[in-house]
Amino acid sequence: MSLLIPHWRCFETVSSGAEASSFAECCRYSLATLEVDCDPETKSFALIEQQEPGSWRWAIVNARGRVMQDGHEPSQLDAKHAATSALYAVTAGLSA
Repeated sequence: MSLLIPHWRCFETVSSGAEASSFAECCRYSLATLEVDCDPETKSFALIEQQEPGSWRWAIVNARGRVMQDGHEPSQLDAKHAATSALYAVTAGLSA
């Protein structure tokens, strides 16, 4: 798996129309708070977004747009940690 160091990007900085569309389709709450981290080998990605103050959603999405795992954490940092760990576990299983 090539995902060694998380590279979180704000949705606003995603330049590709197709890529941005894929991320936006998985957003439930706020494109303004949406951040993504991708695994280029499997085309899976992690996302985080703020649901409301004190609640951050994270999700792992496969190349077909299916949510593989998701959850909620109390902070943005906790959501990033949970999403990064889950993305690593999911993509390790996909490439095995």
